[in-house]
Amino acid sequence: MKEAEIDYKKLYEESLLTISEKEKNLEQAELVISKKEEKIESLSFELDKFRRYIFGKKSEKLSSLHTSEDQLDLFDLGTSQEQQEALSEQVAPQATEEVEKPKKPAKKATGRMKLPENLRREEIVLEPEEDVTGLKKIGEEVTEMLDVIPAEVIVKRYVRPKYAKADGEGVIIARLPDRIIEKGIPSERLVAQMSVEKYAYAMPLHRQIDKYSKMGVRIPASTASDWMMKSWNHLIPLWELLKLMVLNQNYLQVDESPIKVLQKNQKKGIHQGYMWVYHAPCDRLVLFDYRRGRDRSGPMAMLKDFKGIIQTDGYSVYESLYADHPDISLVYCMAHARRKFVDALGDNEKLANFFLQKVQMLYALEAQMREDGMKWTERTDHRKRHAMPILDELGEWLDEHN
Repeated sequence: MKEAEIDYKKLYEESLLTISEKEKNLEQAELVISKKEEKIESLSFELDKFRRYIFGKKSEKLSSLHTSEDQLDLFDLGTSQEQQEALSEQVAPQATEEVEKPKKPAKKATGRMKLPENLRREEIVLEPEEDVTGLKKIGEEVTEMLDVIPAEVIVKRYVRPKYAKADGEGVIIARLPDRIIEKGIPSERLVAQMSVEKYAYAMPLHRQIDKYSKMGVRIPASTASDWMMKSWNHLIPLWELLKLMVLNQNYLQVDESPIKVLQKNQKKGIHQGYMWVYHAPCDRLVLFDYRRGRDRSGPMAMLKDFKGIIQTDGYSVYESLYADHPDISLVYCMAHARRKFVDALGDNEKLANFFLQKVQMLYALEAQMREDGMKWTERTDHRKRHAMPILDELGEWLDEHN
């Protein structure tokens, strides 16, 4: 039988095809590895950032980098010892010489606590047990003790005599005082007390109900909740007045904070709501506006007639509303911008540290003005002379390293 001829051309083409497939698979494998390395690098950066947020010093001050040699600073988790030492050498000279100002140690309080003069004094005179007849009084010693009168639940009874007019023309009777809840039994003082305990001292209604139960009065939970909701209607005019005062300012700080709200038809009975906060720093006024969501409807409604400066944390909703607004100037928060450079310390220490040093100088300037008790007009002039050169330098530096 004749041996079949070998097709070398076909074998060559098949070998080329095999090599091509291997090279293609190798390229794909290298691409996958490269993507995984990028992902690992990104996750490592995020992990380092979250470590700083969770374990780092909350103030994020540069001085937190100056720790003793045998002390581990939680703020520097994720950075090597060599990096920490290099960073400390870069920060320490300028931060200590130009920024930090030595603080006087706080004096410890000595002696007994002074009792407020406005408290009502109940005087108790203690005479000696011995007979003092005929003796001359040469003085007295006064000792004061702080005491408290426990709360007492009482019932106010309004008794209204009724008088019949002559010839059966009717009956005369006094009118009842207005009540906070029409036909309700709580007085305005009780509702005010419950509101203050709930919102100022964080005592929820179920604890208040338990407290009043121990005082001999059982208040159903639904009744207490109804009292709260109906009493809030009387605060609406005050809220509207506060809103008018806040929104008539020409400079506001706006932020939104998540707040969990109990709601039966939601998963786990909790709804994620948001409390929008409008702060007027010049007059130290704060306006709270609750919204179910974090969309633009809240600030759009609240600030529809506002004219002036709005400072925010960079949330995109504000930019979409006011970036090109004719009557509103949108500015951002230096603390939030600074935080990004704190995150970048492990990535590029030299550049991040330059920015942090300059911001530290701005913070020191603000602290000094607060300590000196400067007025707003004085602060404006002081910032123009001392803060503007630093900001101009930072602006040029950011453009250069963009």
